[in-house]
Amino acid sequence: MVPVFYTFCEVPFRMKYALLLLSVLFFTLTAAAQTADQRLLEAAVRSMADAQIAFDAARLDAIFTKDYIEISPVGEFDTRDKVLGFYKPELKPPADKMSTAIAIDEFSTRVYGKTAVVIARLTYNITANGKQMPPRSMRVMVVGRKEGSVWKIASAQYTGIRPPQTAPAK
Repeated sequence: MVPVFYTFCEVPFRMKYALLLLSVLFFTLTAAAQTADQRLLEAAVRSMADAQIAFDAARLDAIFTKDYIEISPVGEFDTRDKVLGFYKPELKPPADKMSTAIAIDEFSTRVYGKTAVVIARLTYNITANGKQMPPRSMRVMVVGRKEGSVWKIASAQYTGIRPPQTAPAK
């Protein structure tokens, strides 16, 4: 009688080699796909932040899912319509009165199929009336959802980061 199952030691060398190559290929392709999704999600977060600074409601409309919601930096629950209304181009402060630049870093991106969670640090550099304000940082946690082949942002929550404390005077 021929045994149905072999122990790994009984598998011929060529078959072991083929199994090893297939395993490496599978894990490489899986990792590459996740890395591509991570890059697309991080690009979506950057695009969202750039659109917010530019008061580009049309671009935000394209980035957000139809059921987008957010928790604002002051803790308010904002619907998609409220957020888009806040970023109407006519509400943007005049460039000679206020300008904003943003740096985004410290990404943590986890993909779960067609859903993902992205956490990043946003650091705002604001100039108001010609005076540079101290940088302000916050964390954003974004929930992404893949619609077809495009990652959209379904939700965001902003949390302020305390500025560094100065040492008390002696």
